[in-house]
Amino acid sequence: MASDTRPTTNVPATTSSDPVLKRRRAARILVVILAVGQPVSSGLFPLLSDEMMQSGARFSPLIPPGPWFAIWGLIIVASLVWALAQVRPSTIHRERGIRDRLVLPFSIAFASFALWLATAAFGQDNPLGLVVFVAYLVAFVIAWRQVVGARDEIHRWNVTERGLLYLTLGVYSGWTSMAFFVQIATVVQSTGAPYDTAWGITWQTFVLAAATGLAVFFAVVSRGSIAYAATVTYALVGVGISTADAGLTILSIVAAAGVSVVWASTGVVRALAMRRRRDSAAPGDSADARPATTRTRS
Repeated sequence: MASDTRPTTNVPATTSSDPVLKRRRAARILVVILAVGQPVSSGLFPLLSDEMMQSGARFSPLIPPGPWFAIWGLIIVASLVWALAQVRPSTIHRERGIRDRLVLPFSIAFASFALWLATAAFGQDNPLGLVVFVAYLVAFVIAWRQVVGARDEIHRWNVTERGLLYLTLGVYSGWTSMAFFVQIATVVQSTGAPYDTAWGITWQTFVLAAATGLAVFFAVVSRGSIAYAATVTYALVGVGISTADAGLTILSIVAAAGVSVVWASTGVVRALAMRRRRDSAAPGDSADARPATTRTRS
């Protein structure tokens, strides 16, 4: 009897036959749905809410001018492109990689967009918005820790996808980490706190100092993300413009100082990271590089 001489290939299991791959694909599809929900909820907001989003010095000195918020367009597009790129069959594997570990934090972040708009429907100064921003920040801390811990895996991706990940995560976390303090300022001001007196300048200085401190923290967590630092700079420049427009020159100087601190921190973190990588790659640090007599001595 003739034997079957057809060549055999090692074909990976498909999502239709492997329950693990099906679950992974379903999770990635959920991220796409939540990413799509961002522009959808943004479009529905003016139709379903009587609230008008306000910006600039006339509303609150720490809120950047209206055109500054166009960055949300970049964030939304980058989020959607990232999410869609992760449902390609070639990116879904049985082993749980960094793409799968980013599903949860990105899901929280994308869902938080619509949740914040829901709170803003009852007023931009709604304190519940702060709760949403806390969820945002926790999600991005988790995401950055996962990304930093998987640098070797990410390095094997093509340059476009690596850039997409770092752009999406850097810009999104940079903008929302600064927006958190804009929300704090808005809530405080809504209680009747002054903004153009000595006390008003003092409490707003503390808010900007706290925003700078959080930015330094993210610089450390992200191992000196350039996209993050650039986005924080963009936000603080906007704050500087608004505070100058309100005649609060001191706050403009504080915002500029914040930019300097963020970039100095980013530079230090990146320099230390490069030094650690260089030291770990040095032959003298490897056990295999030592003389055999040294390694086997009892």
